[in-house]
Amino acid sequence: MKSHFTPTLCMNFSALPIPELSWHKFLEFNTLPSNTMQKVGDSAAYHIKTLWLFTKSDFMTTMVPISIFAIVAAPLRSIHNVPHLVFWLWFHLLGFNTSNQTASLEDETNKPDRPLPAGRISLQAATVLRWTLVPMCWVLSLVYSKEAMFSSMALSAFTLMYNELRGSGAHFATRYALNGLGFAAFEAGTTLVARDDKSRLDNAGWLAIFLSASIFATTIYAQVVGDALISRDTIPLRFGSPSRTALLLGVILWSTGLSLIWDLDPCCAVTFTALGSYAGGRFVKYPTVEEDRNSYFYYNIWVSVAHILPGYWRLFRAS
Repeated sequence: MKSHFTPTLCMNFSALPIPELSWHKFLEFNTLPSNTMQKVGDSAAYHIKTLWLFTKSDFMTTMVPISIFAIVAAPLRSIHNVPHLVFWLWFHLLGFNTSNQTASLEDETNKPDRPLPAGRISLQAATVLRWTLVPMCWVLSLVYSKEAMFSSMALSAFTLMYNELRGSGAHFATRYALNGLGFAAFEAGTTLVARDDKSRLDNAGWLAIFLSASIFATTIYAQVVGDALISRDTIPLRFGSPSRTALLLGVILWSTGLSLIWDLDPCCAVTFTALGSYAGGRFVKYPTVEEDRNSYFYYNIWVSVAHILPGYWRLFRAS
């Protein structure tokens, strides 16, 4: 009987070259180079700053007074609503400003630090951003309520009429009416977001929005710098120095009327009217471009105080 021999495959695995495993090399392989990460971070910071520069100059003219207005007109009952109303307002301001700054040449001389004249973004890219922001604003608003979305859509319509359809360069009455309607849309949406019930405003809230929009429509020509450059039809350019006196009288009349409507006590009424008289009086006393900028700053302080008055009424007069 023959014996069968089955050969056994024997290999010396210790002789094979086995690559050295290192956790340091593994992490190094799966991690972007530090210079790439730095470039990503620098790029993100650059674009964030660009977005901020679209809105920077309107911080005191829009962000502060309308945020204050929404807090007192809502009225605000939860501090958690504050970041929501501020972001909603800023995001819609960004939408308006990208439209305004892509449709006007005013910034080249008036505000050269803005993104387009500063060369931070091309006109084509800014235009794409402008139209991309429209549905983004609507979706953001719908997250809160359909009423907030309606305010956003109204603001989009007024923005289109004011900028792309050249309402800003039309007759001054049309321009100031669109200004008032635009601010009303800003305020309605921001006030709705400030409320716990984001689907409705009370009568005092709607009255406050109407009065605020009327103030802007009748006194916003205090912002006169840059209008002559683009031949914009405005009250100051059409009527000259008498318009400055009219602005002073208008601010005094509004101060008196708001004091009566919101039932201010005599001390508060006198103080508020004095502030308005000072802000308006500066336009008459200092009729220069540089002083107009300073006077407009005080005008916005007066507007901000005017926006607090519904809160005064709610706190001390509402039963």
